[in-house]
Amino acid sequence: MSNNNVAMKDDRENLSKVIQANQPKTKSFDPLQNSIQTLQVNEKTLTNYIEQIKTNIYVGKKAMYFVARDVYDAKVNLSPPDFSRLVEKFKWNGSTQSKILAIGRSDNLFKIYKQGNLPSNWTTLYELSTLTDEEFKKVKKILEPDVSWNKIAKELGKKNQPDPNWLLNFLNLEVDKRRVTVADFVQTLTAIKKDLKKYKVIKVVDDNKEKVQKSIERYINSLNKKKKKADKVAKKKENKRKTKEIIKNAA
Repeated sequence: MSNNNVAMKDDRENLSKVIQANQPKTKSFDPLQNSIQTLQVNEKTLTNYIEQIKTNIYVGKKAMYFVARDVYDAKVNLSPPDFSRLVEKFKWNGSTQSKILAIGRSDNLFKIYKQGNLPSNWTTLYELSTLTDEEFKKVKKILEPDVSWNKIAKELGKKNQPDPNWLLNFLNLEVDKRRVTVADFVQTLTAIKKDLKKYKVIKVVDDNKEKVQKSIERYINSLNKKKKKADKVAKKKENKRKTKEIIKNAA
């Protein structure tokens, strides 16, 4: 009985060595890997450390793509009030929300994700989501985890865009849709952009312009509908009053 216990103890002590001995000695970057690699690098070489670190960084980058897919799925399946609560929970502004949804809904990005060619840069993913199918086909052959937007833009014959890591947002303009018309908004925005042009350090990005205009239009249209309905009810009441008055006078 004692001998059996010794044998079991020896097996437990050697278990980690046996597992380690059967691990692959050379690691390689795997773009299809979705799990963080926590196994110790077996063969202590520069290449193996680089490949494991590279894999884990890429897994982290892809996590944000999964977030975008989840947010788009939530947009489709939740009621508008519940989706608004979700956005409020994570404090995403309109621009961020728009970019996340664009990435999440892109079938082209999902296809290259399954092929292991999903670029790791968040801004690159968004720019790719805005391409037409024809443009996407044109750059598909150069897509890989490390591809830069500069390379993609060059392939498309577009001007390179500035690295967003250098850009800082410091102003947020708010418009009260109850107090303006679409014409007021456009005129004000034009004046603001004209005034800010003299400051070379500032670049005005009005990517929410159309969204704001539509929101103002919807609000004004709803007011007009309510006014027409109220006028109709008032006219109906007035007609009833006049009818009663005529009948009363006739009697």
